[in-house]
Amino acid sequence: MGNSDTDSTTSESDSSGELDVGSKRFNPLKALYSVKLKVPVPKARLHDNISSLEGKQLTLGGFTEKFDEARIRQIRAAQNKPKLAENEMPQRRFLPEQGPVTRVRSIRHTKNIFIRLEKGFEGPLGQLQRWMEGRNRVRVSIRKQKGVRGHVSGVLELFDKHWNLALSDVCETWTRRKYRYSENRQHPDSMEAPRDCSERLRRLGIVLPELKVRPADGKKNVIITRKVPQLLVKGEMVVLVTLEPGEPQAIPSSALQTLPELDAQKH
Repeated sequence: MGNSDTDSTTSESDSSGELDVGSKRFNPLKALYSVKLKVPVPKARLHDNISSLEGKQLTLGGFTEKFDEARIRQIRAAQNKPKLAENEMPQRRFLPEQGPVTRVRSIRHTKNIFIRLEKGFEGPLGQLQRWMEGRNRVRVSIRKQKGVRGHVSGVLELFDKHWNLALSDVCETWTRRKYRYSENRQHPDSMEAPRDCSERLRRLGIVLPELKVRPADGKKNVIITRKVPQLLVKGEMVVLVTLEPGEPQAIPSSALQTLPELDAQKH
């Protein structure tokens, strides 16, 4: 009897120690399934897991601080960012070293016709450049599908290495067959009579230059002349470029420097 009473007392003390949360012999597995477990603080707040408990305690300053739900809400409200207005865009705060870097766009060297003219040309293009700088009138022979169509004369304003020419104060002259002497030898009765569209073009705001027609050496051709303020001649149409007959030859700058020396030698 005495031994049985001692064993029962020992077992009861052991079980109570394993169910005591503050005891060193606390057995959490046994406490989980035991109905005799007593919660030390009956009004303690329940948490889903240990992480949520640690998070709230750290918000207050650690486990040494007393748990207070109202204080947690106050701290979190102070940490929240102020609400933006309806049309206000959120602004990100950058540190000085995190600011945008000013990009300097490198100036790329571009080639154009004016830079090429500053370098100067040699050969025939060099002669063209001297005529352009001297404001001389030039005569440009223009070709057609077979042979030379005519010529244009004017002041050379600009040109490039492909012989594209920009002229001003242009006088254009070309030769064509008479209407009754067509190159394809059509019968005169099958050709439509030319119609004057100048009035219709005038209503559209298009003013055509006046054409002057004069007979050529033969009976089948006529020479047509017109004047236009500006004209662009494509390089593939150029046959020959010369000075206008009667136009004085432009003297190169290098030759101008030697003229005083020649005068001195003569005297």
